[in-house]
Amino acid sequence: MSSAQPHYVAIDLVKGIAILCVLLIHSQALGMENPVFVYLVNHAVPIFLVLFGLNSELWWRRRPFPDALGAWFRGRARRILVPMWAMIPVWWALVLWFRPPGISLSARLLALHALGWLRYVGTGWFITLIIQLVVVFPFMHALAHRVGRWPVLLAGLASTVVCVGLALRLMGPPLGYFGYIVLSPRFFAHVAFGMLLASWIGRLGVRTAVVSALLLVPLIALQRGVPVAGLDAYGERLMDLPLTTLLLVCAAPLAGVPVLAPALVWLGQSSYGVYVGQMITHNAFVYALGLPGLYQRLDLWLYTLILLLGGVGFVWLGEWLVGALDLAGERWRPAPVR
Repeated sequence: MSSAQPHYVAIDLVKGIAILCVLLIHSQALGMENPVFVYLVNHAVPIFLVLFGLNSELWWRRRPFPDALGAWFRGRARRILVPMWAMIPVWWALVLWFRPPGISLSARLLALHALGWLRYVGTGWFITLIIQLVVVFPFMHALAHRVGRWPVLLAGLASTVVCVGLALRLMGPPLGYFGYIVLSPRFFAHVAFGMLLASWIGRLGVRTAVVSALLLVPLIALQRGVPVAGLDAYGERLMDLPLTTLLLVCAAPLAGVPVLAPALVWLGQSSYGVYVGQMITHNAFVYALGLPGLYQRLDLWLYTLILLLGGVGFVWLGEWLVGALDLAGERWRPAPVR
């Protein structure tokens, strides 16, 4: 079975757009009530989760289960855990330097951080969540192979809807707020929908965009409390699915735009590293200036740029270190015996 995976530029473009949206979430440059923020920007992380399901299904489609489990986990560990481990000492140094209130350091916390349970790390919940989904996904793929993707999507929708409906209860003991936001079943619908998109990704077009836009209309209405109040959380969560599809269609024409397309593609392909870099940058500013002091004392568009530079700098530094280690390894590798 071939391990070659077709490359769809639209996926990278949407991931690039989504990581820029993440920066705007953390900088609050648009404001919390801006329609662009409410109906696009604030959906960035769920969009990433749909694309995670899409890319992961494309990866597994060309590899046998369970034979490829080792390659799956090795690859995801290298991509997800190594940047996380590089960030953790920086976060601990920031906490020891600034001593932010409410954070209690301990050996147990260090062990949890090393395992990916990033409690206290601001915006680190996404990393804890994605680690869970990496573990779960191969078995979702195997189940879909056995019963079909539509039953898996229906089960995922049920899981997401139940978690949304029980949000207030789940935030209480024993999960707590952090335990709830990292609860992976909240986003099983997104991952399963991404799996389904893998079958359509090469055939998305105008018809898909129209259907997605039509589905968004009632979901946005639900989010606004129209016509039934109390369903806003369901509308907000479920609109992530057609919104991602619509973005994939709309982003495709951007592939030919000079400068913009390569920049978005690079951001999309480096989005996880950029996320980790902007996360530690954001934590540093929050600890140094406090909340809401950060948003009162800085120009928020300038702060968006600072977060972007922090994310890009983290990726470049990581790539330089990897290159340096590879070079050192080559120098110290014994010469072959002739």
